[in-house]
Parts: sequence; C-alpha cells; structure tokens
Amino acid sequence: MPSNTRGASRSRSKTPHRTTSNARGGAATRKQLSPLNPPTMGYEWGGPVGALAMILFLPLLVLSLNTLCGEKQCTVNGVYKLHTELMKTVRTSLSHLPVALGLELAWMLLHALLYVAPFGARVKGTKLRNGETLVYNMNAVHAFLLTHLVVGVLHYQGIVRLAVLAEMFVSLMIASIIISTTMSIVLYTASFRASTVLLSEGGNTGSHVYDFWMGHELNPRTGSLDWKLMCELRPGLIGWSLLNWAFVAKSVEAGTCTPSIVVIALMESLYVFDGLLLEAGNLTMMDIVHDGFGFMLCFGDLTWVPFTYTLKTKFLAYHPVKLSYGYMACVCLVAVVGYVIFRGSNSQKNKFRQNPRDKAVSKVKVMRTARGKSLIISGYWGICRHPNYVGDWLMTLSWSALTGTMALLPYYQPVYFAVLLMHRQLRDERQMAEKYGEADWKKFCSIVRYRLIPYVY
Repeated sequence: MPSNTRGASRSRSKTPHRTTSNARGGAATRKQLSPLNPPTMGYEWGGPVGALAMILFLPLLVLSLNTLCGEKQCTVNGVYKLHTELMKTVRTSLSHLPVALGLELAWMLLHALLYVAPFGARVKGTKLRNGETLVYNMNAVHAFLLTHLVVGVLHYQGIVRLAVLAEMFVSLMIASIIISTTMSIVLYTASFRASTVLLSEGGNTGSHVYDFWMGHELNPRTGSLDWKLMCELRPGLIGWSLLNWAFVAKSVEAGTCTPSIVVIALMESLYVFDGLLLEAGNLTMMDIVHDGFGFMLCFGDLTWVPFTYTLKTKFLAYHPVKLSYGYMACVCLVAVVGYVIFRGSNSQKNKFRQNPRDKAVSKVKVMRTARGKSLIISGYWGICRHPNYVGDWLMTLSWSALTGTMALLPYYQPVYFAVLLMHRQLRDERQMAEKYGEADWKKFCSIVRYRLIPYVY
C-alpha cells in the first residue's frame, strides 16, 4: 500500500517474500532461478488477482476522493452520483492536461537533476546480497529549501500565482497518474535487461502482474541517480507541501483563509522537512532495503501522497471552518506529543544501531538473540513494538482534526494510515521472526507484549 511513513515511512508508504500463503509464483525465468535472485515463495495482496485489482482501483480511488471533496461540496453522500461527477471532473480537466503533463515532467526532471547535483553528503547504504554497497546522495533537504524558496519568492513578487496549482489540481493529478503508470511500465520492462540485475525478494514470482505491482528490480538506477530513493522522498513529499501552500494561497485570494489551514500547511511542511533532514535514516527502511520499485511504490510516492494527503487543505480552501483557539491548541498538543514519540523512538533506534555505546542509549536494556543480534526492550521500544508508528498516526490524526467536524472525507488519512500501519506492522514482524529466529522473536514478544497501543493492541 502506498505510504508516507518515514520511520515507516516512508510509507513513505509501503512485503516480505515469505508469507502466510503456501502458493508459489508462476513459471520463473532462468534469471529468476539464479542463486542471486531466488524465486519469491508465496503471494501477498491476494496474489496476481489482488495486485491487478489494486493497480486498477487505486487511481480510481484518488480520482474519486477528489471528486467527492471538491469546490462545491465535500460529502460521502455524493457517492450515489459519483460516476457522473467523476466523468464530468475528468472532462473539464482535459483542456489543461498538456500543460499539467509538462509541469509534472519538469518537476520530475528538476528533482532528478537536484539529486545528482554535487552538494550534500554521499552516504553508503546497507550491503546488498550481491556484495555491493550503493552510495546515495543526501541532499533532499536542499531540494526542499530551494524549491520552497524559489516558489515563495516568485509568488511574493507576483511573477507567478501559487494558487494556479490549486486551480489545476485535478489536471495535475491525472498527469501524475499517467506519469507514475508509464514510469512503472518502463521500470518493469528495464528489469529484464540483463541477468546481473538484482531483483527484489518480494517481486520475483514469475507473474507479470504481481511483479509489476510489487516491483521487480530492487534498485533501478541511471548512473548515480537512484530512482527509488529519489521518488520516495522528493517529488511527492515536497509536492505535497507545495500543494498545501497553493491551497492556502487560493484561500487568501478568496478571502476565506483561516488559521487552521495555515497551521495544517505549516505542520505538514515541518513533517516533510524533518523527514528529509534525516534522509540517511531511510537507507535501512524496508522500502529501500527489501521492496522493489514497482507500481505500488511508484504510484504511492508520485500520486497517492501529494494528491490525497492534501485533501485537508483542499477542503478548507473551499469550505473554511472557524475553530476556537482552545481547540486548536489541544490539537497542536496532540501533534507535538506524536512528534516527540515518533522522533524520540526513531532516534533511540538509529543511535543504538549506529553505536550501542553512545551515551544516549548506553543504558537501554537489550535482549541478546542466538544469532548474535540485540533487541531493545526498554525506553520507547519497551512500551510497544512500534512506537514510531503510534507517533506518526497521532500527528496524522491531529492534522485532520484541524478541519473540524463538518465533513468525514478530510479524516480519510488517519483511517487509511491506521490500516496501513497495522498491515506494515504485521509485515515487519514476519521479517523480524526470520531475521532474529522464531524462538527469540517469540521471547521478545513475551517481553514487549503490545504491538502498537498498550493494553489495547
């Protein structure tokens, strides 16, 4: 599932090669049967049928959410005439589609160029199963600051209207669907170019549909440009932030700007900035280390994140609500608590991984496993097994709470995120059982009993 979770999440967005299913993938090619690229044993997501359903359903869902929550109304009651409204929405956006495609392609090209630009640290990733260690450019935060600064100055000087992005939102969304789908097809086709290509452990079943969804190649690159990391953190996440400010600009022009839309845009921009500032931490995440770069991640990064996570500011731009400062203060407090849990738990984990003797983590209690590895069983990680997910969800909930109670659709993100994080937590735990050994993982679970919420789950 697409994701933005960065301790997650990215998220982000996003499947282990061994699942609860005993089904085996279809006929594998010679390359897939090599020792370097063992075939995936079993399916997730309901196998090829489920993967096909997701490939067809997710773009439709993005379009539907933004049709139900538009300029005139934002209600789930519109589902009864969704087909008619959806077709009308698509037709009215077609006139701007060529311009939108140009803007989206230019946005992608800009971030590709910024990724390979000679500034920022160069950091080694984890060692791959073929013995290689890839080097990544860590300059995403520079890309964030540069794009926001340039767009902000151009808007302030009256050279461009930032609100134009809000007015072209549907056209940009359709353009993004076209680009992410096309890119997924190109990446999947390119994964068959040579027998030395390192494939993902979860997307090597021999089923074209399933492997296209999961991602066939692990680390598609063009020279030093790593497509997966670039798309994971830059066009979609930074685009999410800029589109939020486009809706703020639209509300200012309409004279309907409220404190809540500004606070949401500010908090979500800080969330993105925080993730990009700690970009190197993503190199150990499941999305980068394990998952291939297929439709699931490509669509999630480039389309799902920027065009569904902006539903809150889009709603407030056209349907402003006035909230009491006391209510907003309480909601912001929840966001701060969520951030402290999210950042504190991730920091504790990362520092322990890098140097267990670091003063900040030298007193944490650990459980030694038979395989010589250690698991933290105190601090944040002694309360539950995934405290970073809990913090992430609390922040998401607080952002939606700033839209008030007039409509349900702006709350789609915390609902979706809860399902996503529970699914991801189950994936993580299957992987941990393989990594640390079934017996030691069961022992760890008996010590840290709760998965996410103490005394609840």
